[in-house]
Amino acid sequence: MKHYLSLHLEAACQAFARLVRQPLGTLMVLLMLAAAMTLPLMLYLGVQSSTEVLGRLNQAPQMTIYLTPEAAEADIAAIRAKLAEDSRIEKAEYVSKQQGMAELQQAFQGQDLVSMLDTTPLPDAFVITPKDGATPEEQTALRADLAALPKAESVQMDAEWMQTLFQINEFVHQVFRFLVITLGAALVLVAYNTSRLQILSRREEIEITKLLGAPASFIRRPFLYQAMWQSFFSAAVSLGLCGWLLSA
Repeated sequence: MKHYLSLHLEAACQAFARLVRQPLGTLMVLLMLAAAMTLPLMLYLGVQSSTEVLGRLNQAPQMTIYLTPEAAEADIAAIRAKLAEDSRIEKAEYVSKQQGMAELQQAFQGQDLVSMLDTTPLPDAFVITPKDGATPEEQTALRADLAALPKAESVQMDAEWMQTLFQINEFVHQVFRFLVITLGAALVLVAYNTSRLQILSRREEIEITKLLGAPASFIRRPFLYQAMWQSFFSAAVSLGLCGWLLSA
């Protein structure tokens, strides 16, 4: 066991020394691998940020239920109870016609609109906030159910805005999946090609070692540790680049 560990330690030290003896070539390989690692990571962080922004924007579309003028207190209480039982609804806020008139009067900078009108033109209403993550189809079904409530005259919803946000979110995720697969395959190909070039550059040395009777594990071990050192330093450079780009 001790001999086995000493062989691995010797191979790791030799691989590290070989990288140090070729600083320019090592630097170019590390930068190439670091760039291949940084692109998927930065893409992932960018998509996560855009998803959070879209998630906050997706909270904006709301539904407003306008009640008929003859809706009584009992009808309003019944609608409030049904909305509270609906699991698709995050929040339901009741806005009376008097409250709506007060907000309208405040928007007109305190002008006495009540005296200008014979009756209050605004109906009673419920402002509905659906739960996050609902698809446009689910939102449309919820709107149809709300419109079927008793004493509900109409239901307003910004369906086009909601549909646009949902499509943008889906498109961003599809682009992310495609680029992650593509860049991941590129990273594997870059690493494979780098190892292949290193093996070809030492082809004669490998052939002589085989003629001397060295086993395949002995020949393979330095290349494995060299790839390990390259991956380690490339990951460190990649994390440094990501930190610098995020702080810039």
